[in-house]
Amino acid sequence: MLRKPLPQARKALKRFPSIGDPGAEKIILFTRSYPVMALDSNGLRVRCRVGFDEEQKSYSATYRLVLDAIHDQLPQDCDSLIRAHQLLRQHGQELCKRSTLRCAECPVRDSCNYGRKT
Repeated sequence: MLRKPLPQARKALKRFPSIGDPGAEKIILFTRSYPVMALDSNGLRVRCRVGFDEEQKSYSATYRLVLDAIHDQLPQDCDSLIRAHQLLRQHGQELCKRSTLRCAECPVRDSCNYGRKT
């Protein structure tokens, strides 16, 4: 299924229980099938706080808006996108947490919409 065109591969993966766009895109990226940006909840939160879009009531709406906002700025190779995914995930887990923020320690605070407010 991963050798199909990207929309078909994504659709096929989403047939599995609990796999939505983020999960399907993560599988596609980490299998190096297509260079797509896969954001987990940590990476998505970081992107929203930095200022790529506002969090919406719907997770899937936020996910799509952020990916649309950053699409033209992304590298087009799997290795770079995997590294970006890992760094955003780590940043969200360690510094840009949902509740216990560590903005004072953040290396991108000065360019972060959220960090400048704290």
